[in-house]
Amino acid sequence: MTKRFLFARAGVAVLCGPLIVGVGRAQSPAAAAPQFEVASVKVSKSGVPAGNVQLTPGRFRGTDLALQWLILVAYKIRGFQLSGDLPGWTLSERYNVDAKTEDAGSDDRTLLMLQQLLEDRFQLRIHRETREGPVYFLTVGKNGIKMQPGICVPAVADLPNECGRFGGDGPDATLDWRGVSISAPSGVAYRSLAAQLSGNLGRPVIDKTGLTGGFDVHLRWTRDQDATADATAPSLFTAVEEQLGLKLESGKGPVEYLVVDHVEKPSGN
Repeated sequence: MTKRFLFARAGVAVLCGPLIVGVGRAQSPAAAAPQFEVASVKVSKSGVPAGNVQLTPGRFRGTDLALQWLILVAYKIRGFQLSGDLPGWTLSERYNVDAKTEDAGSDDRTLLMLQQLLEDRFQLRIHRETREGPVYFLTVGKNGIKMQPGICVPAVADLPNECGRFGGDGPDATLDWRGVSISAPSGVAYRSLAAQLSGNLGRPVIDKTGLTGGFDVHLRWTRDQDATADATAPSLFTAVEEQLGLKLESGKGPVEYLVVDHVEKPSGN
């Protein structure tokens, strides 16, 4: 199965669409890091403002991707979790990456290979930190949930786990998912409501609902507070409470960060 992720804007913090999250775990010192057998990293000259990723077991293909975007995918984090020594070219310069191996394994194993590729080609050196920071707690509203239980109904035949869509026109945003879980302990965010909300709010959303299983999620809200917004579309906070029966509350909690200590422009193929 191919997973596709679209990066549509210039700033890392405003990446939208499905994306995997959760800081990747370090390998055991005794375990050899898995590597791609063949890998190509080339500077993109297309000038296309959006990047695209296709991830399958044993293969990673990315076009027009900044290094910062590659790091987000490889280490399964959101933009607000990335900090450290990040020169301007790590966002402005785009790359085409095509890497594969006969060792198919899982998607997580493929991402471990991508981590190793970034270490080898970009001399990427990182460490992880957990700090207390601003978060949102996702809880059940006082009147109970308004979502109905549901199962995954594929929107696209060759993406059997892609059960909905994220879209909207201008400042109005919509989220329409079938059978989505509230949180994703495995770190697979494209089917986690808390992770999707986290990406839109720019800070971690910690699930305190206690809800399990899948739910049908239909959500419409005003993406930005400006004069062009549809007056009938509520803020995301209001929409979550009125349309889903959930509540977002601001607080302090543990936030995991990936800190870049060193990086260089890529070596040759």
